[in-house]
Amino acid sequence: MSRTKKFSLFMVFVLIFGTIALFHESRVGRWVDKEVYELIYASESFITTALMLGFTQVGEVLSMIILSVVMITILMLYRLKFATLFLIISMLSSSILVPVLKNSFDRERPSMLRLIEITGFSFPSGHAMGSTIFFGSLMVLVKNSSLDHKTLLYSLGAFFIIMISSSRVYLGVHYPTDVIAGIVGGLAVVAGTSFIMHKKLDRTRLQR
Repeated sequence: MSRTKKFSLFMVFVLIFGTIALFHESRVGRWVDKEVYELIYASESFITTALMLGFTQVGEVLSMIILSVVMITILMLYRLKFATLFLIISMLSSSILVPVLKNSFDRERPSMLRLIEITGFSFPSGHAMGSTIFFGSLMVLVKNSSLDHKTLLYSLGAFFIIMISSSRVYLGVHYPTDVIAGIVGGLAVVAGTSFIMHKKLDRTRLQR
C-alpha cells in the first residue's frame, strides 16, 4: 500500500471517529446503542458469558502489556528493529490516547445490567482501541512478511478484535458506540503509525 493511501486511511478513520464522538449521545447514537446491544445480548447464556469473560481478560491492560512484551521480544530476536519500533510506538500511542480521550469525553458507563464491576469513563472503549492497535499492528507486520497463510492470520486478528470489543458490550460495561469508536480510533493509530514509518516498514520482511 502506498504512503498516500495510508494517509488517506488515517484521515478517513479520524473523520469517522470524530463523527461518532460528535453524535454518540444523540438520538441516532442512542438508537444504535440500543439495537446493537440487544443483538449482542440476545445470545446470553452461561457458556457465552464464560467466553466473553475470557475474551475481555485478553483485552485487559496487563494482558496487552504481556502480549506486547512477548511480540517485541520475538521481533528483537529476529533483529527486526523497525518492526519492533512500529509495535512499540503503536502500543505507546494506545496507553496515551485512551486515558486522554476518556477524560475528554467523560461519558458515564451504561446503567444496564453489568456482569462485572468496573470504574472510569466509557468513551471510547480502551479494550476495543488497545486490542485493535495490537492485533492491527501485527496484521500490518504479517502483510509485510513472507509468512504463509496470511488470510488465516488476518482472520484471527480480526476475530480477536471483534470478540474482545463485543465482550465489553455483552458484559454491560460499554455502549456499542464506545467500542465502535475504540475500533475506529485504533485503526487510525495503526494507519497513522504505518504512514509515519512507511519506508522503514517496507524494508522489513518477517521470515518463516
